[in-house]
Amino acid sequence: MTIAAGTVLDGRYRLRRPLGRGGLGEVHEAEDLRTGAAVAIKLLLPALRTLEGALRRFEREAAAGGFLQHPNLVDVTALGALPDGTLYLVMELVAGEDLGKLIARGPVPPRRALGLVRQVLGGLHHLHALGLVHRDLKPDNLMIATGAGGEVVKILDFGLVKLMGHAEALLGAEKLTATGVVFGTPLYMAPEQALGRPVDARADLYAIGVILYELLTGQPPFRAADAHAVMKMHVGTPAPALVEAGPGAWSTPALEALVAQALRKDRRQRHADAAAMIAAVDAAAATLGPG
Repeated sequence: MTIAAGTVLDGRYRLRRPLGRGGLGEVHEAEDLRTGAAVAIKLLLPALRTLEGALRRFEREAAAGGFLQHPNLVDVTALGALPDGTLYLVMELVAGEDLGKLIARGPVPPRRALGLVRQVLGGLHHLHALGLVHRDLKPDNLMIATGAGGEVVKILDFGLVKLMGHAEALLGAEKLTATGVVFGTPLYMAPEQALGRPVDARADLYAIGVILYELLTGQPPFRAADAHAVMKMHVGTPAPALVEAGPGAWSTPALEALVAQALRKDRRQRHADAAAMIAAVDAAAATLGPG
């Protein structure tokens, strides 16, 4: 699916350039012709138009995104449909680079890595308090922008969000994922997610542990030739210590303890919630000293 730059959607949004492609859609930078503002447009992939589950996930992403108001969560402003049935989301355009590009340049110094992760946890704390579990946190879904106070991290892509509690009551209670069905990105999956078992907010905290490991070492804790093998490692292989990742990896006792707890196989042994993990991040940062 490729729509040419210059195409105008619904007489309002002029596409400028493609930005990327995810599991449900293709994302473009666009101009809102009514306001002149730059926005991001996510178009549902044509192959998914007739799949009820994909349609409902796309609609749920719009509902969940509009339900959120937090500086570390991307803002979804509208859901529309083209004459051919293609659904699209209008979202805040975040200018910057994703964490994946940052990690590709090598290990990130601990103070910066902890600061980035702390912001993600702030967004998750808000998300979880509303009864939402992201389920697909990964570096490519975390965008670093520059704000008045420095770096600002935005969580993107709520296509696999799970609704619980208050959010489920407000946004709809139908179940889109059957038990035993696996959704997410294998490199960042919690063990219970890899097994197709029910997940809660602690699955997101596990993913944050994987991302922090990758920030500090330049590589994920588990790698293998295929996705199934990686998922088996998440389930049954102890996470390696940061210091084992090789030259350039950042390791201190406090960082090792923080990452090790986040990557516990038993979710009951992880941080209880995002607030508890924020406290642990702050404690680890305090051991780094000034500078």
